[in-house]
Amino acid sequence: MLKKPTGNRPSVKMPAEEVIADPSRTMRAQTPEEQAQALIYQAWEARTQRQAAALARRALEMFPDCADAYTVLAGAEARSAEEARVLYEHGVDAGRRSLGQAFFDEHRGHFWGMIETRPYMRARQGLADCLWALGRKRESLTHCEALLELNPDDNQGIRHGLLSRYLTLGNDTGAARLFRDYAHDASAAFLWSRVLLDLRRGDQVAAKEHLVLAMDGNPHVAGFFAGKRKPPARLPEHYSPGDRNEAVLYIANFAEAWLASPDAMDWLTDQLAN
Repeated sequence: MLKKPTGNRPSVKMPAEEVIADPSRTMRAQTPEEQAQALIYQAWEARTQRQAAALARRALEMFPDCADAYTVLAGAEARSAEEARVLYEHGVDAGRRSLGQAFFDEHRGHFWGMIETRPYMRARQGLADCLWALGRKRESLTHCEALLELNPDDNQGIRHGLLSRYLTLGNDTGAARLFRDYAHDASAAFLWSRVLLDLRRGDQVAAKEHLVLAMDGNPHVAGFFAGKRKPPARLPEHYSPGDRNEAVLYIANFAEAWLASPDAMDWLTDQLAN
């Protein structure tokens, strides 16, 4: 039987491609902002949370509007979703001040492609996740939608979390919009959730067709739905399309949406038993 997993406090993972291994980068940094960001690169590679937090605080001393410093502190020091929320909110405010309103007006729709926008985007993603964990769900949706407006290419994968939240809240219109806007998405999140949306609409014919595609895309998800596998105690940090880790993350992020639709769950269980 599918059970809703208990998640840990949300945090934002730093992308490996932004971790700069060259120690001379700190020496080359000229402005306080650049020097602070160089410390953040060191914090991402720190061996302990304590070291990461210390580097983040040094970064804030150099440049008080270092948004990534607040994101590091949220992951390293916050003991609850509420404490993390406060830090992420500070990060969002710092990022907005650092970029300036004129920058938002000029570059809306092209964020993330410019590296200077990423600290703000990371902090806002963290804030959205914390708000959801705290039950402030409408606010969380607003932040996710804003992130997609700033960066429709969605390098952060915001659409996956937003899809889960739309389906959990019964916002099928919002979910359908994501399927339309990201029709190319062949992730387990989209393939398996398409089946759920079909069932909510009462279209079992389409659901069967999309179930075949979902099974082709990631058959491991079926094992969790059928109760043949149990999710691990700790969620994986990495996955590849179609592998077991992707299936684990799908169950962790979308179980609540499926459990909110018991008829759909019954249908899927019957299909997987045949």
